[in-house]
Formats: sequence, C-alpha cells, structure tokens
Amino acid sequence: MLFYTINNLVLLVWAALFCFRKPSKIKNLVFVMIAFTQLFIIMAFRKQIGYDYNMYAMGFRNMARDGFEVLSYKDWESGFVVFTKLLGMINIMDYQWYMVILSIIAIVPAALFIYKNSEAPWISTILYVNMFLFFMSMNFLRQMIALSLLMLAWHFMKRNKFILYAVIIIIASFFHQTVLIMLPVYFLVKMKPGLKELLVYGFILLWFYTASTNLIDLITSFYHEEYSNSIFVRQGVAVAYSILPVFITAVAFILVKTGTINITNENKYLINLAFIGTIMMITMSKHSIIERLSYYFIPAMILVAPMIFKSLQAKGLKYTFASERTIDLTSKKSRIILSTVFVIVLLGLSYFHFYYGLNENAHGAKEYISWVSFLTFR
Repeated sequence: MLFYTINNLVLLVWAALFCFRKPSKIKNLVFVMIAFTQLFIIMAFRKQIGYDYNMYAMGFRNMARDGFEVLSYKDWESGFVVFTKLLGMINIMDYQWYMVILSIIAIVPAALFIYKNSEAPWISTILYVNMFLFFMSMNFLRQMIALSLLMLAWHFMKRNKFILYAVIIIIASFFHQTVLIMLPVYFLVKMKPGLKELLVYGFILLWFYTASTNLIDLITSFYHEEYSNSIFVRQGVAVAYSILPVFITAVAFILVKTGTINITNENKYLINLAFIGTIMMITMSKHSIIERLSYYFIPAMILVAPMIFKSLQAKGLKYTFASERTIDLTSKKSRIILSTVFVIVLLGLSYFHFYYGLNENAHGAKEYISWVSFLTFR
C-alpha cells in the first residue's frame, strides 16, 4: 500500500503546484501531462499486477505463436485477438512490452478525456485513480480498450451525433461486447435530471434491484452461460463502494434543483450517466458481475464532481422553499466555504473508496511489483 500512498501524495503535490491557485488551460495541461506520465510508468512497467495479468500474458504468447492460422482464442472478442496477433508479429515484442502498448491505449485516451472535458482536471485525475479506473485498466485488458474507445465516443454523444457515436461503440464491442449497453444508454440520458425524473429513476432503481437476479439468470441462460449460478451472480461486493457515487449524484441533483448547475445538454448527459452508474454500483452489492458494467459510467462521475465544485465556486447555493424561506449562500465567502467543504468530503470519500478496495486487494493490485528495479518496493 505504501507505493500507492506515495503515488497519491505526489498527485496531490502536482495539483497544489499547478491547479490550486489561478488555474489555467496551460497549467491544467502541464498537470495532466505530468500526472498521467506518472500513472503510465506505474501501469506500463508493472509485473503480475492484476488478477488477469498472467492469463493475458499467456494469451499473448499463445496467439503470437499460432499466428493468423487460428483467428480465435478462448471466448475473447475477435478484435482483441487480431490486435494481439498483429503485435505478436513484431520481432522484439514480448508480453512485457505488450503490456506497455496496452498501457498507452489506456492512459492516452483517459488523459485526453480529462483534459478536454473536466472543469478541474486534478479532481478528475484523483477520482480516476481512487474509483479504480486505473486499477481496472491493469486487470480487465479487453474491457479497458472498449472503455478507452468509449471515452473518445463521448465527444459525439455530447454533440448528439449518434451515428458516429454508434460506430465507435460497435468497434469497441470487438474488444469487449459489454460496451454495447452504451447504445441504448445514449437515449436514456436525454431526460432532464429534475425532481420528477429522480422519482422515475428511483422506481427504475427499485425495479432493477429487485428484479436483477431473474434478469441476470435470463441473460446468462443464453449469453456467457459460464456465469450462470456462479459466485459472480450469487454474491455481491461491499455496499461501501456505492457511497461515493451516491454522494456525487445526490449533490448533483440537489444543485440542479437549486439552479446552481446549469442544465446544458452536456451536463444533463453527464448527470444521467452518473445516476445510471450509481444504480449499477448499488446493484453490484447483490451481483458482483454488475461491476463490469459500472466502469462504463465512472468516467461521467469523474466529470460531474468537478462540475459541482466549479458550480459552487461560481454561484454558491440559493433556494426558496414553498414557505418562502430562502437559503442564500451566494456571497464570495459562502461560495469558498461551500466548494471547499464539498471537495474535502469528496476527496475523503474517494480515499476511503480507494483504501477500502485496496485492503480487499481490488483487481489484484495491492502489492506493487515492477520488472524495472527502481519501481520495485512494497
């Protein structure tokens, strides 16, 4: 754990140096470049980090050996198999450099996604680590590529360009089929996140949570039958993992109601994506397999949190109740206090999320090992 604690502290140092006072696009760019270079080094030069690391290392060797005479491997998607075989044709490529290439595919889209879309890249970067997108990218390698493509597809979702969005999602499905869930999600996020809509969402959550067992049983009866009645369906993960998503989403809905957050299409889509992700992360307390789906919605959460922070900084909070009593926290001092309290609670919950999961050895990343000597310590 010491290794990751040092990593977290260094990220905070970079944030303090470049982002806390008088933030600018240039400072944000410098922060993102330094922070994600740091994360890239950790990811690229790891050794046996991730429960699936050895499986993918062996898969690379086997697929490289078989060449294009065999165009399938296990139940892995064809796009990933062909991609791996193409890399296997490079003479100097071994499984460790294979992991370096996959790390580039994970880190570069995430860095671009955060730099181009986040109102506070330092918050998004910390959440990228603490909400386990970073660890997931070292474990679920096929899904990592699909998620990286999804981050690129966000550009077209927020501009309502469904055809281009759908093309990227379909391409991503050749690396992990679960990403196809994001096609119907494109239409679900159109709803305005207000109080009435929250009640509708709440009903959907209740239905999904109560019906999830039968629904998953139905799906696994014809798709990935190996998961039917497995531990991944019958057991869940700790409900603690839903605390941070619930906090982010609940605060976002409250600030929409008070008018603190402007409802642009982009903000509406992000808040709705965060809410769907929260549903997933609550439901995975019953079925751990739902964790796989939740990762497609965490990128929205890491953008919603900075949106809340910046909205509180700019507007504060003002709301008039039906009794005509008004809460007015729009002064400069109030705005500073509100935004500061929010970010302190947010970071506190995110580090709880991170260390709770790390203690459970989330994604098999608890003890860091590298194949380069200067990074290897525990």
